[in-house]
Order: sequence, then structure tokens, then C-alpha cells
Amino acid sequence: MASKYPRAHSPFWWIKYKTPEGDYRCVSSGLRRDNVKETRSADKLVDRYEREESKSATNGDRQHSAFVEWVPGFLESNYNTPETAKTFEAYGWRWHSVAKFLTANQIKYPRQISYDHAWKYLEWRKAGKDGIKAASHNTALQEIKFLSMLMTQAVRRGYAEGNPLLHPGIQKHKPAEKPAMTDEEITKIRAELARWPEWMRTSFEIAIYTGCRQGDTNIPLKDVDLEAKTITLEKPKGGTERAFTVPMREELVPLFTRLKAERTNDQTAFDFVGTGSKWEKPSKMWWRFFKQNDELNLPHLTFHCTRVTFVTRGAKQGVPQSKMMKLVNHASEEIHRVYQRLVVADVRDELNAIKFPVAAAPLPPPSDDSPAHPPTERRGERKSSQTHHSEDGTKAA
Repeated sequence: MASKYPRAHSPFWWIKYKTPEGDYRCVSSGLRRDNVKETRSADKLVDRYEREESKSATNGDRQHSAFVEWVPGFLESNYNTPETAKTFEAYGWRWHSVAKFLTANQIKYPRQISYDHAWKYLEWRKAGKDGIKAASHNTALQEIKFLSMLMTQAVRRGYAEGNPLLHPGIQKHKPAEKPAMTDEEITKIRAELARWPEWMRTSFEIAIYTGCRQGDTNIPLKDVDLEAKTITLEKPKGGTERAFTVPMREELVPLFTRLKAERTNDQTAFDFVGTGSKWEKPSKMWWRFFKQNDELNLPHLTFHCTRVTFVTRGAKQGVPQSKMMKLVNHASEEIHRVYQRLVVADVRDELNAIKFPVAAAPLPPPSDDSPAHPPTERRGERKSSQTHHSEDGTKAA
């Protein structure tokens, strides 16, 4: 039978319950012992665990409700499509981390998940345990939200009665601001790329001249029109409904001319070549290029700085914001402003361009005998426009 009990040095009620496997677990309810209303809620939580125990007793076969039994198939059937290929890849990486956490904590079934596991996951992921590299706070939070999505699906399938991770209350940290690249840094990056795979040089040139994201640089050659000098991104961030076409920079014409001559029209701009690890992907290669490259020695940069650089230089050179948003496919002005890295010197000329009528002569400094108040409003006096009465009752102006 499930039960609640106090634990030393904890203000919350703790719940002891029996898992479907027959093991006993103890979890914090997150409900305070000194609050009558929350104590009643804790009693209801105990009742819920008792119902779960009763179900387990009458139905011992829980194989199909285990995470590993249905999550891979759920992701495959819902996200492994041409339109959601990037989402499927991202969810695959998140499931890899979440599955490690579940195994390390002996969590097999959705009904074993409690609110406390959100905070446990946050600490576990940031610490980098059980063969998983340490991640940032925001990465861990994304994966908690992914687990919450799985819990919602589990509820719909009848594998759990509720989703305790639906609103975990964990705040997102403000990410570090990515800088714009200088001319010297761009030159240094190009020189260093000569030692790295050719696909990285191609990817960088496309990004620096278009401002597109790293995942969008591997453009299908069928979407490159050399005659019209346009590039179409059919599957940008946001899906096919966000597809857009932009003009091609003259600097990219020789590159795409060569690529079209060397490759077929149904191929993309490059073939990714990694280190051979099954977990390798382009973003990891770029991370090593910038963060673990003593020869380059520019650890403050990331590949996404190419997009920041493109937007910032457009703003500095007077490209109207509406046109710049079209070039980089930004849906809102708020998002677009995040990418601009303007400093005081960048707007000084614009400030001086704002014209006002020039004063005929500078205003003279006040003299020592200048009144502190206007003549009609001197302290202790009435305005001259008011009518005064004499002692005999006659009116005086």
C-alpha cells in the first residue's frame, strides 16, 4: 500500500509506493507538510499511487508500456518524414540522452516518473554522467521538455494517469550573445579551413554570403538557378511552409558553377565526411573547429556567428530591415533585432543626419538679478490679471 511520510530536513511529504516490477520507491511529492491544502493534495497523490498498485496487481504484463517498447516507434512514425527530417534527427539525439537517464535511475515505465525527476535530470545532464557529456542548462531543459512530450503521449496511450513534467517551472537561462566576425577573423578562418575537409569550406562560404543556418548550407543543387542567380531553401527552420528564395551573391556564382559541373542536379552542395563515429554530425565538426582548435584560437566564435555577421553588416551598411528580414527569412522584427550587433560608432552618422532648425544666436547665461520666477507668477504674489479689492470694497485692477 502506498503511503506518505515526513522526512528529516525536508518540508515536503514523501510518498512510498510499489513499482510494477515489485520494487519499493520513495519520492518527494513537492507538497508541503505545513500546509493543510497541500497535505490533502498529498493524500490524493497517495490514492493515485494505490490505484496504480492495484492495476499492476491485476495486470502483471506491462511490457508494452515500457519506454523502450514504444518510444522509438512513436518517433519513427511521427517524425521520420521528408518534411520533419531535422526534427526527427534532433529528437533522436534527445532520446539518446533521456534513455541513458532512465536506465541509470532504473525507470522503465512512464508511471514511475515524478516531478522530482525533472530536477534530477537537470543536475544529471549538466554533470555529464553515465557516458553522456555534460550539457548546458538550456540543453538539459530542452530534453526535459522532450521527456514531458513523451509523458503526454504515455497518458494518451493509458500508460500513465498524468504528466508531472508538463510545467516543471525550470527557467531558461539567457544564452551567451554570439558576436559578429571581423574581417581579420574571417580571413583567419578561411586559411585554417584549408587543413579541414572540403565540405566545411563550401559550407562556410555559402553561410557567410547568404546568412543561412549551418543545416541549410547543404543546398540541393536543383534549387540553385545559375541563370536567374537565385537560391531556394525548400526546407528551412520552420518547415516547408517557410520556404524562401534569395538572390545569389556574385562571389557564390563560381562556387555553384563548379559544383553543378562536378555533381548531378539531384545531389546537394557537399557530402558530409566525419571521423567515422556514428554520433558524428556537421555541427559537432564545427564545434571542434572553433572550440578545440589551438591553431585557429577563436574559441569565442561558433558557426552561427556567420548569420550574426551577415545581419550586422547589412544593418551597418544601411540595408532596410524589411529587406534584411527577407534575405535571412526572419518572421518577426523581435527575432531579427537579436542578431544585430551595432555599437555607438555604427549609429553616429545617423544621429548627425537628424536635422533641426538652428538657433539664431546662443541663449545668454542668466544674470544675477534675473528673477527666479516669471513676472506674473512670482512667489507670494497674485497674477496681474486677477482683480483685487480695496479695503472700502471698490474694485482695483
